[in-house]
Amino acid sequence: MPRSTCLATTSLVSGALIAIATATLPSSAHVARGRQSMEQCVERVLSRLARARADEVQVGPTVLSQCDGPLRAALVDAIQSGEAPLCTVESCMGMARSRASDEATAEYRHRLRPR
Repeated sequence: MPRSTCLATTSLVSGALIAIATATLPSSAHVARGRQSMEQCVERVLSRLARARADEVQVGPTVLSQCDGPLRAALVDAIQSGEAPLCTVESCMGMARSRASDEATAEYRHRLRPR
């Protein structure tokens, strides 16, 4: 699998961690649902971890275990919409998981940063 193709897919997944207002593909409503589901899952997990003041090393593994379904759905949606045409779930899931973990941890740090 070309690295650039997997990187494009992980960009989709990382987009689930930030609010995505619009998408440009004709099937964007379907892809947006996958992203929205992932975004909502990550938000729930990060909120719960922040309330508990969990150590940041727990963030990535917790997000991945509790949001595996939405992450997989977002990846499937991207593949089916043509946004990640050369990916399969198997070939890009590892990179998507790594990126989602990194992005969630960065967001968690941002939330806990003193203002």
